[in-house]
Amino acid sequence: MSAPALTRRALLGSAGALALGGLVGCARGSAPAGGPAEVTYQLSWTHSVQFGGTYLAQDRGLFDQLDLSVRLAAGGPNVAGDTSTVSGAALMNISAADGVARSNAEGADLVIIGAQYQKSPGTILSLADAPLQQPGDLAGARIGVAGTDTPALDAFLALNDLDADDVEFVPSQYDPAVLTAGQVDGLFCFYNDLPVALAVQGVEAHSMLLADFGYNPMSQTYTVLRSSLDDEEQRDRIVRLMRGDAQGWQLYQQDPAAAAELVVEMYPDAGLDLATQRKQAEVQLDIMFSEATDEFGFGWFTGEQVDQNLRLFEVLGIEGATEQLWDHSILEEVYENGPTA
Repeated sequence: MSAPALTRRALLGSAGALALGGLVGCARGSAPAGGPAEVTYQLSWTHSVQFGGTYLAQDRGLFDQLDLSVRLAAGGPNVAGDTSTVSGAALMNISAADGVARSNAEGADLVIIGAQYQKSPGTILSLADAPLQQPGDLAGARIGVAGTDTPALDAFLALNDLDADDVEFVPSQYDPAVLTAGQVDGLFCFYNDLPVALAVQGVEAHSMLLADFGYNPMSQTYTVLRSSLDDEEQRDRIVRLMRGDAQGWQLYQQDPAAAAELVVEMYPDAGLDLATQRKQAEVQLDIMFSEATDEFGFGWFTGEQVDQNLRLFEVLGIEGATEQLWDHSILEEVYENGPTA
């Protein structure tokens, strides 16, 4: 994700400008007389199979069965999800632990109640004929990265005892062309995004997940206001929203191709390519499901992950975060009878 470029990472992590549009009308959760509770669920980016399980939950009526009317609000360049929840425009949003910690450092009071990704999607993408397979391979390499993403790579290098001076960061847009043209040896991007685009084009490449080498900020986090957890009515809606979403992701795990076909059908004007969506749907299984989710349920996180993220925040220079940033009680309620929501 020189002058910083507008990258996905920058936009997802920003707690600044927010285009609320018509979201305020739905607020955090209103209940029309005699009807289901209306809630807004703020996604972290524009519509794609990245949110395939949520679309399945919507399409298969899983939210309806839980007496919820759910508005899925797309993210994008002018939407800061954490701000949407803080403002009351959304009951819950998808974020990232480091972004939530920064929002709280600026005065928010948000809580992470689950995580869609078991591994952060940040990766170093390289061509298959010259793969960068481990941190040591970055010494002397040219890595394409947006200015807003350099702190993440600096932290990754520090965690792996590498000197930042040993790696040349090349300012770049979020475009694999700099890699395929040989202008860089590797490109910082997301595992379920640009590597998929190259694969669909027939370009063989290698992805080195930063999460496999110590840099694993909790990603695609379910994020709510602490005050919503303290409010009995709002908390009940959060539990139902989480349950329905988890049920959708369980369907996704069984048939990711169905999610890809659904998103292309649901959002015909989004410019989505079915082949790419199918590949992305398959690839992101690697980072969304794990032994922990098999044992405890989708969206689960462990105390060890919390400790790892708190240590990572220190490296990133994020102050004030404690284990109170996370709350496990919603997941415990959703999975009180086992790992099936």
